[in-house]
Amino acid sequence: MVVRSSAGNLFYDKQNAYGYSCTRVKARKALMLDKQFFEDLVNQRTLDGITSMLERTYYKRSITELSTIQSGTELLEMAAEVHYKDAVNQVRRFAPEDGKPVINMLMRKWDIINLRTIISSRRTGKTWEQMRPYVVSAGELYVHEMERIAKAEPEKLYMRIKETSVGRQILSNSSRNMRGTELEQLFIKAVKSFQVLNQLQAILDTSYYDYLQRGIVSSDKDVIWIKKTVAKEIDLRNIMSILRLKKNGVKDPARIATYIIRGGRINSAFVEALLKANSSKEVLSTIKPLFKIKGEDFTSLPVLEASLQQELANERVRVFYKNPVSIATLAGFLFIKEEEMNNIRKIVRGKDYNLPPEEIRPMLVFY
Repeated sequence: MVVRSSAGNLFYDKQNAYGYSCTRVKARKALMLDKQFFEDLVNQRTLDGITSMLERTYYKRSITELSTIQSGTELLEMAAEVHYKDAVNQVRRFAPEDGKPVINMLMRKWDIINLRTIISSRRTGKTWEQMRPYVVSAGELYVHEMERIAKAEPEKLYMRIKETSVGRQILSNSSRNMRGTELEQLFIKAVKSFQVLNQLQAILDTSYYDYLQRGIVSSDKDVIWIKKTVAKEIDLRNIMSILRLKKNGVKDPARIATYIIRGGRINSAFVEALLKANSSKEVLSTIKPLFKIKGEDFTSLPVLEASLQQELANERVRVFYKNPVSIATLAGFLFIKEEEMNNIRKIVRGKDYNLPPEEIRPMLVFY
């Protein structure tokens, strides 16, 4: 009889637990849309041309199913969202029990993004039907729960969110430094005030990332690589928040500190250096210790954000290849799949706004 050492048993168990699921996501990764496909998609002159190209891929099913209720831009936006959600749910189904909580925690991001989308859309007077193509139901909030939140009166918005299991966890975490009544008033005012909306979004983001950083626990040591990509994502969000606040005239470090999400590598000295940067070259010089961006200049904040997202995508791809049999492989695949969805939606929106290919192309992120 062969007796395995403790370390050997761990390795053997991991092979058994993750071997099947990792093989499946690697097979799906090999079939994903490549850079040349997106280049051809960008060069299409019409939405019909984009639709025709996507119908020759695995997006055909979601496009066909949704074509009875949607058309044009909304059809393609929702088709990309539905396909991504299906991919997430498939990974959830075949992920080992040890990995499911990590996947679910990562996907909680979409609940926060969806709440942000709903509240900001309410501020501009959009209806649920107008919001629906822009939400991504890959988290724990059901579509009918989001619809109920979107249709609530401002005075009942907080309670509608709190009625959901996701909302209770998010708001409980957010209330640690703020009384529930104060938080409720923020939700009411955010529907009407852009400034309050920004404050509320920062609170929700901080709540999520605090929850994520504390909660990602797994017997798989490769979870550390997932945590590193989360920290890098926090850095990206913080950098863009600082620069957007600065552009809008907010240059008080103390005030900006209220928008900073904890868990990344940005400190007060970095914030002050970014505020003092007087040119795009100085901004890039400040950022480069955290993000190795090519070039010495950028033309706009969206272009800079796309460059930061590309560097984050590179990090996420590295997570996928860190270990052939690991929770990191599953998470890395979902990270990459997310970028595919985002690219499709960026191209579709760009075409809808009649942007030329040379303006859409810099916003795309490749993997």
